[in-house]
Amino acid sequence: MTIKEKAEKLLCETGLLSELQTYGEPHPIGSYRMDMMVYNDLDIDIRNDSMTLEKLHDLTYYILKNFSPTWYEAREEVNDEGKTVWFHGFHAIFMDELWNFDLWFFDQETITKAEAYCDAITARCCRTPSLKTAITAIKKDLLSQGLYRYDKYTSMDVYHAVLSENITTTQTFLRKHPLPII
Repeated sequence: MTIKEKAEKLLCETGLLSELQTYGEPHPIGSYRMDMMVYNDLDIDIRNDSMTLEKLHDLTYYILKNFSPTWYEAREEVNDEGKTVWFHGFHAIFMDELWNFDLWFFDQETITKAEAYCDAITARCCRTPSLKTAITAIKKDLLSQGLYRYDKYTSMDVYHAVLSENITTTQTFLRKHPLPII
């Protein structure tokens, strides 16, 4: 079973997708949408133009009760565009494997932009399958080296390197994009 197939099973069997539909319109994005998953990570944007802190708390209760997360965070914040957004992040076990969940509540404009970004990458990779191969190989290599995480290298870094800089190997990626020494 592929990671994406496991993700689909998770969304249906846990009831998460159904629960999110009570809060708005869920839009799985990122690696799931582009079929480039290299580890158990689900990013879901939920369209909700009337989200409230109370609804955030209700979803918190649902997640804590049904997923028993090993890590959990929820917050309301204002983004760079001055829009109020809501976030739920958590880790939970499904099918004996750890999964990461990032749930963002956004307006339609923000979700449309995210989907267009993903769809443009998918289209390029369909036209040139070697791009998808390079992206997933670099992501897997970075993951195996402990370098694929929000405070090191992200998917966006890899997409940019492969699609804009024609980088096709992890060695070249690391050479052209060294992490700052702290």
